[in-house]
Amino acid sequence: MSDAASAQSPNTVWLLRRLAAYLRPHWRWQAAAIMSSVLVVATFLPFPWLTKILIDDVVGAGNLDLLGPAAAGIVAAAVATAGLLLASNYLYTTAGEQAINDLRTRLMDHTLRLPLAYFRRQRTGEVVAHFTTDSVAVTGVYRATFGAAPAAVIELAVMLLVVGLIDWRFVLVSLGVIPLQATLPALLGRPQRRAGEREQSAMAALGGLSTELVAGAREIKAFNRQGWAARRLASDLRRLFSARLRVATLRHTRLFFTVIHELIRVAIFAVLAGAILGGEVKLGVVLALAQYMLYLVGPAFALMGAYAETQHALGAAGRLFAFLDTPTESAKPDAARGLPEIRGEIDFEHVNAAYESGAPVIQDVSFTAPAGRTTALVGPSGSGKTTIANLLLRFLQPSGGRILVDGHDLAAVTAAELRRHVGVVFQDPVLFAGTVADNIRFGRDDISEARVVEAATIANAHDFISAMPQGYATQIGERGLRLSGGQAQRIAIARAIAADPRILVLDEATSALDAEAERLVQAALERAAADRTMLVIAHRLATVRGADHIVLLDAGKVVDAGRHDELYERCDLYRELCDLQMTSNGAVNP
Repeated sequence: MSDAASAQSPNTVWLLRRLAAYLRPHWRWQAAAIMSSVLVVATFLPFPWLTKILIDDVVGAGNLDLLGPAAAGIVAAAVATAGLLLASNYLYTTAGEQAINDLRTRLMDHTLRLPLAYFRRQRTGEVVAHFTTDSVAVTGVYRATFGAAPAAVIELAVMLLVVGLIDWRFVLVSLGVIPLQATLPALLGRPQRRAGEREQSAMAALGGLSTELVAGAREIKAFNRQGWAARRLASDLRRLFSARLRVATLRHTRLFFTVIHELIRVAIFAVLAGAILGGEVKLGVVLALAQYMLYLVGPAFALMGAYAETQHALGAAGRLFAFLDTPTESAKPDAARGLPEIRGEIDFEHVNAAYESGAPVIQDVSFTAPAGRTTALVGPSGSGKTTIANLLLRFLQPSGGRILVDGHDLAAVTAAELRRHVGVVFQDPVLFAGTVADNIRFGRDDISEARVVEAATIANAHDFISAMPQGYATQIGERGLRLSGGQAQRIAIARAIAADPRILVLDEATSALDAEAERLVQAALERAAADRTMLVIAHRLATVRGADHIVLLDAGKVVDAGRHDELYERCDLYRELCDLQMTSNGAVNP
């Protein structure tokens, strides 16, 4: 279950206030919608009274001169009502959808500011569910609480006023039955909200599992685990079925409203029949009163429906705001200053770090990566190499020690400002649907076409890009699936170079490539290293033998540091790693 789903249900008023904040910038649309609702009520008013004129004055009194005006009035009121209803729905929808778009924008901005640790413990599909199922469900609040409810209140008030002007005794009848109408929704409100929360949580879990199974389709087929996948899916589907059945059951208890509605109609007509038999009012007036009083039933039931829909939607709203309240990565309060132009010297001073499990990943790590030089981080798997890169990029915060760039403590620099000076190439780079040029220009919006070509040339990518059907305008597909691994990696290098960072971090950038692709990428990296500080994380030591400085890590600690020849001569672990890799590659260390 997601963090949002597991949170306690917050206060209803608090949720509504937070949702209303997204509607506030669009208040003009909402005000126009409410005004149109008032006008809709105004067009309703003539119908019963025109009916009274037809019965009492035209039929009863034989005044045929009033027939034409009365009929024309009915037609005009009907046309005006239809037009205003259309306008009202359009305005309410516009205001609500704009509010939802603002909320979704806020969700994406928040998502991209979350620390990477959040995504290590949370399914991608459940995060995506906030943009899909949860935000769709929340539209019910804008449609019901901020749309149907105000319109119903206005209509109810106007109809009570009109009935009171005709005969105040019938207002007492109306006020006597309205509490009866409100009883059932009030009783169902809390169960409906809890059911809505369970339904949204179950839908998010199903989305997370579906994303996982689709992404792992290759592994599932390779290991013949289709049955295992089907069982996991069936379990989540049963949970969703149970949740949706509960929601549907509570929703259909509103069928009792129909019974209440009919009882109210009987009570109204009983009172009116007594008035007719007592000779107190004319038949036309009685029928007009009957219509006005039945008009009272409509907004009363609209309010009940709005209440039920709001309670269901607030379950999703609770999940959304629990997610939005998840702490994001941010600088400390005194970290408002930026980072000036830098040379790129990196210093780790007695740095400790741990992930959420609490077990230390690196301990008392100290080293210097000189500006404009290439520093390699090597060591066995799990020695802390990638953790050091994550610390430098502010994906992870140190639990002790300091990290400095040109003497500036990164704890006092905003993450965004730091990353403006740092480029990174991951082992498995993600490219985005769009053109080759779009992906190379990804790091900054103001990169010129000439700079794109220059970066691609440095990255050894210009030749294969030029050979594509549309060159730099070629669409590469989702995640760059139309490219080979080596091509995707070289575009990722071009992307990092195009932003012109002073520091370039390479996290196992060649480990997944074949020999020829690795040769081309390695040549590209050597060209990219000119005048930049390069921090290279490498598993294959042959790729970093020419580095200016090599830092050897083991079990989260710095074991030794120096050039390749020095380390090979004096460090048993380094020599063992080199000899093991050289032997496995069929070569001998010189």
